[in-house]
Amino acid sequence: MDALRLANSAFAVDLFKQLCEKEPAGNVLFSPICLSTSLSLAQVGAKGDTANEIGQVLHFENIKDVPFGFQTVTSDVNKLSSFYSLKLIKRLYVDKSLNPSTEFISSTKRPYDKEMETVDFKDKLEETKGQINQSIKDLTDGRFENILADNSVSDQTKILVVNAAYFVGKWMKKFPESETKECPFRINKVCGWAAHRRLPTRDVTNSSNTQDHRFTPVRKVEARELCLSW
Repeated sequence: MDALRLANSAFAVDLFKQLCEKEPAGNVLFSPICLSTSLSLAQVGAKGDTANEIGQVLHFENIKDVPFGFQTVTSDVNKLSSFYSLKLIKRLYVDKSLNPSTEFISSTKRPYDKEMETVDFKDKLEETKGQINQSIKDLTDGRFENILADNSVSDQTKILVVNAAYFVGKWMKKFPESETKECPFRINKVCGWAAHRRLPTRDVTNSSNTQDHRFTPVRKVEARELCLSW
């Protein structure tokens, strides 16, 4: 588990740097565990260079049993708690025209039971889209109604990896309602503006909390980390 945790952290840092380089002044929001669990599912069906490249990107070199590791992680994450609700959903849909081998189907059953499904994109596209959307809606308690956009799949689609996650939690150190109000939020659209320049703003809901929280710089990616416990 420690090796998997370190691998996922390394992947998160790599991806964060890539996203920041692409849009230095933009906001970045992503879930490394969602991406790595989905790609690990895709790796099960890959061989040769493709499997090796996925493993290198996700830093799986020192992990003996990747599927089992993620099975344990997602099982722990999805456990019910009185403090929060967190669900990670991943599904692999394979068009029946690919005729997936018995070996592949068997390899997905142990770590990814019920997470791989053979479908018909070519002849039953709309019906298949409807089934996938309904399935994800049910698995996320109705929070994702149409996860597949109109042009996200076609009758030429052969493999589809779907990932969804939602989180609802209670603050361990709550923000007082009396300190919650609408305030201007500065929007830095241009990287490198001087501090004295007037930045555009937008009114958003702000909360104030004067309790102690853990805070640390992350020098590797020139960032700062604030821990707000749930």
